[in-house]
Parts: sequence; structure tokens; C-alpha cells
Amino acid sequence: MTKFILKWSKYFVVAGIFSMFINILSLTFSVYMLAIYDRVLSSYSMPTLMTITVAAIIALIVNAMLFFLRSRLLVMAGVDIDNTLSSPVFKEMLKDSCSVQKSGYSAGLRDVNILRNYLGGNAIFALFDMPWMPIFLLFVYMVHPIMGMVATGGVVIVFILGITQELLTRKRLEMANNINNAAGNFTSLCLRNSEAVGSMGMLGGVNARWQALNNQVITLQTKASNAAGVLQSISQTFRTGMQVIIYGVGAYLTLKNECTPGVMIASSIIMGRALAPVDQAMSTWKMTLEARSSYRRLKELIKKADTRVPMALPDPVGKLDVEAASLIVNGNYLLRNITFSLAPGEVMGLIGPSGAGKTTLSRVLLGIWPSMGGKVRLDGSDVYAWDQEHLGKFIGYLPQDVELFPGTVSQNIARLGELDPEGVILAAQKAGVHELIQHFPNGYDSMIGGGQGSIVLSGGQRQRVALARALYGKPRLVVLDEPNSNLDEAGEKALMQTIAILKHEKVTTIIVTHKPSILISVDKVLVMQYGQVARFGPRHEIIQIAGQPQTPQPPQAPPAASGAGGAVKPFGGNGSGGNGGNPQAAGSSDNTNKTLLPQSVDINKGLVN
Repeated sequence: MTKFILKWSKYFVVAGIFSMFINILSLTFSVYMLAIYDRVLSSYSMPTLMTITVAAIIALIVNAMLFFLRSRLLVMAGVDIDNTLSSPVFKEMLKDSCSVQKSGYSAGLRDVNILRNYLGGNAIFALFDMPWMPIFLLFVYMVHPIMGMVATGGVVIVFILGITQELLTRKRLEMANNINNAAGNFTSLCLRNSEAVGSMGMLGGVNARWQALNNQVITLQTKASNAAGVLQSISQTFRTGMQVIIYGVGAYLTLKNECTPGVMIASSIIMGRALAPVDQAMSTWKMTLEARSSYRRLKELIKKADTRVPMALPDPVGKLDVEAASLIVNGNYLLRNITFSLAPGEVMGLIGPSGAGKTTLSRVLLGIWPSMGGKVRLDGSDVYAWDQEHLGKFIGYLPQDVELFPGTVSQNIARLGELDPEGVILAAQKAGVHELIQHFPNGYDSMIGGGQGSIVLSGGQRQRVALARALYGKPRLVVLDEPNSNLDEAGEKALMQTIAILKHEKVTTIIVTHKPSILISVDKVLVMQYGQVARFGPRHEIIQIAGQPQTPQPPQAPPAASGAGGAVKPFGGNGSGGNGGNPQAAGSSDNTNKTLLPQSVDINKGLVN
């Protein structure tokens, strides 16, 4: 974040210089009134009046121009901040979303927007004007020490009120913002699962949960606003009272012939100018707190960003070597000592009971999650050390839960990148979905993904379009997680043909499945249980072994693991893998899957326990 601040410093330095002249020229009216009372009215000099009036008008015009330029400059700073931060913040939010341990921070772009609006508004002007307050007080002291002490006392009291407002509102507003973010995340979750909410009568419970969060936000914001309102009203009343006091003291000193009426009026105006930034800061204190909190969150997010630039590696061929790969989260083994190798073009079936770690392993193989022990190597290089933008062109991934983006079918298949019509059609043909797409209302130009005017696709149709997306370009490693979970018989037949094409093109392919019928297309099979390898080898050998009933024991973990945060527990049945690899459930057990393999497997009929 420091490098970004240095980049923006030019805006703030120039704005500070403008602020110096703006605050100097803001004394124009007080000096003008002093000259009127002490020079013009006493001498009845018309030329003097004309001269100081013209000078005052010129000063006010220059002041207005500088004020406008400062405002425009800060607006430009806000736009530059948005242009600079939006892209890296969005990338870091995506990385955090797919990391093993998510921070839950999803308001990065909103925080960038808050910073931009704060700089482009009037709230920040108080920060530039407040450093000139001592200069104004010094000017009042030069006019008369007693009036200077009165003005200083007023400024001190206003500062105390401002600090009190900070103490009474900051924590409440920060808590309100955090709860409001949680309410926003909950709303997004409900919208994504609206069908389940509507069909199972969950609307009342969901609404009650959201209402409870919203009530907390309103309560905290109301308390903070009430406290700020009381203090702002006291400050405003006190500021008016200070005008009365300064005029009263000035009149007293005038009666004692220690100052003139012009000095009295000028001192009152200057004191009001000195108090103005404090009043403005208090009235915009909520915005300042929000901007400060946004800055801190963005600073923490950017601090975690990986700024290294990996050395460019040659395009991968697809040789995959997994060397004792392990993954530990919250002291629980999600994966332990996974070891196997695949030559380019080999197809491997990844099977095992729910929670065995299949999906977790898939994410580690793709470099989404780092291996905390051992390595996953693609063509000899650590897959997590590759430049992900470069490697992504050679990776195909079909997740369990398929999501398509708002846009056309062709844009989705092309991964929202530069559209290659031939490549899109070729990927669709490989996935066996070309004819299906042609029957859409506008073919490849049909809108999907929930955008305006989009068509509704079935689960199987979404899965097949996502499969085409995974095959787009020239992938050398393809991971298909439950690719036939939503497919009918025709879809499964097309999937078999797709696997045959991948094998022919020497694309290393891993198929995660609960349906052994698809294993007829694979070369090797890896069976997982409790987050580790139970069996690995050629398909015909594993299928023969599968007929032998076995009752394995969960792996015993060592008493502690470095960096795991204490004792490491053995991986439980439902912790991850087949159901999305949820690390939070890693310690649970699965009493429904006690056997390492099914007692019998018929790859034509399915899995029989």
C-alpha cells in the first residue's frame, strides 16, 4: 500500500500548496473589514475604499479559482486511486475466496469506492484546512493577546468535543459496518439459493435472520448518530456563543481604548475561520471514519498480495507428479502424503467415499490451494509456483457446482477472454454440446448466466457448457469433478466421447466420480480414504482388488505439526473432498462409509455396497 500512497502523493502535495493560498486568501474579508473601520471610515477616503475593494474582489476570485482547482485535483486523485486499486483488489478478493482459509472480506471494491467518494467530496477539505488553524490564532494574538487567549480557549473546547465524538461513535460505526457487510453476504447467499429457500418454506426464517442483522446495524448507527448529533448541536451553539464572547471582549477592550472596532470585527471573523475546519470535520466525521476503516482493510488486503513475478516457463506438456502432497487446516489433515504420477495423455479416475478428500486434492493439483507438505509438479515445476495467468490457459476445470457468467454462450466458453470463434466451436464439439447450442434461441449468441434477457439452462445443460469452457484453448491438464452428476444417458455417452478425444490429444485428465460406470474410460484409478491414498494403479488391477472387502482404520496423526497451530488430528469422513472440500468440517466422521472400497464394482451397472 505504501507504493500506492507514494504514487498519489503528488496530488496531495499540490492540494496542500493550494490549501495554503486558499487559507491565506480566506483572510481577505477580515482584513477588508479592518481596513474599512480603521482606515476608510476614519479618513473618509474614497480612493482608499476603491483600492481595497478592488483588491478584495481580485483576492476572492483567485481564492475561488484555487478552491475549484483543489477540488478537481482531489477528484482526479480519487479516480486514480480507483483505477490503481480496483484491479489488484478484485484479484486478491478472488484469491481469498478460493483459498483454504477465507478471510470473508468481500467488500474490497466497496471500500475503494468509499475512498474515491471521500476524496472527491467536501469532507476531506477539513484535513487540509485544519493545519492552518494555529496561523489564524497567531494572527488573533497579534491583534490583541486577550482576544487570542479567548479564541484559543474556544478552539480547545471544540477539539475536546470532537475527540468525545470520536470516542462515542467510532466503535459503534465500525461494528455497524462489519454487521452490515455480514448482512450483505447473507443476502447474496440467500439469493443464490432462492429456489431452496422458496421451496422448503425457509422464507420466514431467512427474513428473520436478515432482519436481526439489519436491526443491529440500525441500532448501532442510531446510537452513534444520536451521540454525534448531540455533540454537533453543542459545538454549533458553542461556536455562536464564541462569537458573542469575542465581540463582548472586543467591545470591552475598545471601551478601554486597547483596540479599535475594526480589530474587534476582524478578530471575530478570523476566529470563526479558525473554528470552521473543526466544525466541518465533526459534521463529516462518519464519512471520515468509514474512509479510514476502508483504507485499513485495503491496506491489509494489499499487504497479503503476492507481488513476485514468476519466471516464464515453457508451455506444459501434461506430465503430472504428486510427491507426498499434504494439506492441514486448523490442525486437521485434509490430505496426507498423496503420491502418484501420470504421463501426458493418461486418464485417471479419482474415487472414494464422500469426504475422502477428492475435491480437495483436485484443488491442490490445480494450484488453487498450496500443498503444505510435498509438491505437485507439472512438467517438473511446482504447480503453485507457476504464473497462474499463463498456466490457466493450459488448465481445464469442471467444478462440482457449475456457475456460468452473465454473457453469451460463446463468451462463457471463451472464459470471458478474447473471443476465438473457431476455438469456441471446437471446444463445444469436443464437449458434445455443439448441436445443443445450435438449438438455443440465438445459438452461440444466446445470453445465459442470469443476465438481462438470458435463457434458463437445466443443470445438465449448464454442466455441458461448462465442460466446453474447460476444453477451450489447448488444455494439457483437465480435472473434471463429478462431470456426469447432472447428465442423462445421452450426456454420459457424449462425455465418454470427450474423454476419448482428450486421451487421443494426449491431455492428462483426472475424473472425480462416484459412478464407477465412467471408469471404463480411464487408464488408472486412485482410491482415496480419510484424505490419503488407499489404492493406486491400473484400472483392471484396482477393479479386481475392489471385490475384496476391507475395513481400514483412519490414519493416526503425529502429536503436532509445524505451522498447523497445535496438535494435528486425523482427517474425518465428511470434512472435504467429495462435497466441496469444506475445511470447517474436516474433523467430522463419516459412519456411513466404513469400507475402503465397495464390496463389488460393476463398471457397467454402477457401484454396489
